[in-house]
Amino acid sequence: MLGVWRIVAHVSGSDTASSRSAEGAPADFSALFEAERRPMVRLAVLLVDSRAVAEEIVQDAFAAVATRWNDLERPGAYLRTSVVNGCRMTLRHREAQRRLDPPQVMMPVDGPAELVELHGALLNLPERQRVVLVLRYFHDLPDGEIAELVECRPATVRSLASRGLRRLRKELA
Repeated sequence: MLGVWRIVAHVSGSDTASSRSAEGAPADFSALFEAERRPMVRLAVLLVDSRAVAEEIVQDAFAAVATRWNDLERPGAYLRTSVVNGCRMTLRHREAQRRLDPPQVMMPVDGPAELVELHGALLNLPERQRVVLVLRYFHDLPDGEIAELVECRPATVRSLASRGLRRLRKELA
């Protein structure tokens, strides 16, 4: 893998770069790669919790540094910023995917048909309505306890339950 970065450094002209700043930044791309790859991968792993994704982010960040090498005053700082921004972008993408594709709870196929149908209808409700209905009717919790769990007022719990039941009646009719 280091050979690839040496080629990128050579193509970008960084192997002829002179000493950078007084703060001790590496004089060429290969030196930056040797000095910063492991710390940047550790940083990315801590942020995204996946070694494979972290390696990809760091590789993309090094590619960005290589293409801008001659214009950068502080390539190490640029690299670190690129890694952090790449991690943030990955985390935003994960969150959007999670919202679009919430984890599905598998319902046993051999269960009663009414229960399977109810389960499907519950999954079509907004999350708060579904939570309120399940806590109220399947766990027999009072509105005050549900309000604490959902972090809203008891009146909101009653409103969510009413709207949820209305939607369920329409779907199951």
